[in-house]
Amino acid sequence: MNQWSKLFALAALSSSVLMGCSSSDDELKIAPLPLIQSTVAIATDWEHSVGDGTDGYFSKLMPAVAYGKVFASDRTGDVMAFDVDTGKLQWQVTLNEESSFFSATASAQLSGGISTGYDKVVIGAESGMLYVLNEADGSLVWKKQVDGEILSKPLLALNKVVALMGNGKVMAFDLDTGEHSWTFQQDVPALTLRGTSGITENQGAAFFGLPNGKIAGVLIEDGRAIWEAIVTQARGGNELSGIIDVDSSPVILGSTMYAVGYNGNLVAIEVRSGKVLWKRDYSAFQALSISGFMIFVTTDDGHVYAIDRRSGLEVWSQMGLENRGLTAPAVFGNYVAVVDFEGYLHLLSQETGEFVGQKEIDDDGHIAAPLSVDGRLYLQSKDGLLSALSIK
Repeated sequence: MNQWSKLFALAALSSSVLMGCSSSDDELKIAPLPLIQSTVAIATDWEHSVGDGTDGYFSKLMPAVAYGKVFASDRTGDVMAFDVDTGKLQWQVTLNEESSFFSATASAQLSGGISTGYDKVVIGAESGMLYVLNEADGSLVWKKQVDGEILSKPLLALNKVVALMGNGKVMAFDLDTGEHSWTFQQDVPALTLRGTSGITENQGAAFFGLPNGKIAGVLIEDGRAIWEAIVTQARGGNELSGIIDVDSSPVILGSTMYAVGYNGNLVAIEVRSGKVLWKRDYSAFQALSISGFMIFVTTDDGHVYAIDRRSGLEVWSQMGLENRGLTAPAVFGNYVAVVDFEGYLHLLSQETGEFVGQKEIDDDGHIAAPLSVDGRLYLQSKDGLLSALSIK
């Protein structure tokens, strides 16, 4: 039932947009592509096609960088590893399943992105299949069918794989054997967004957002609950205003956790106790980025903000990309990087939020967050173009 409720939520949101577009008063206004004088040159170091990309579905498939490789996948089941510097293909495996006795193959429905650790590569699927591969050659270590869609990156910690599912379950498995370790269950509201939070590890605990507007923490060893903190509370008005998912992965820096919810708030939480330190009114379902004392957030209406993480006070805002379907922000050198629905990469100054660079990557557009690692930015477009960029 959860799968259909999520689909209904998207349909309802789409309908509200369409109704808005039919009215001259409430027309959804998409900002035109900003015309800027670039002061930063962005170079493409290499690029490679990764299968069929998201295959036309809403999926936050994104790459991972580890072991001198870039790992990426498409939705149908192709998983690839590339040399991080040259982009040369190192290995490729296909995780498609046979769909009938005629031996036709069906999409593996891979979703949410890849996690790495312990010499393993892990990825989940909307079908509920969890795959663990060897990082060296892509060979299958084990796979496990779980009870629910896996829509975000699993967590690898304490020799376990921890996966959050769309039905509110969190399940942990032994990394070496696939043996089930524990299950944590939360109720899911009838109406939610299509997606789930990523999982963040800190000192033996796993923290994740929930569609009921809360952040929860459990012990990785046995799944015992630690605390829950309210990020967003349901508001009156209509059913859509009651959608309060925390789909953005919590970010922990020192003793403080930062999280943001849809139709809700950006909050700072004390990790040890779950106490909310401050709360500010921002609505987002994309991941946060932090650099120094700054939190960078992309709101659901396409505004980019910088907030002082010590106080929650707003430092700057950039409204020039309104309703352009922005990805989550990524800290890239001295800049903040976002990509829009037309496939344009925009670089903003961390200090002022002003546009300093722009480059068209893939006109099919992007959903997945940019990944910034060791001075290089990795982007995976909806049609599967994997790009490695640097600043020259």
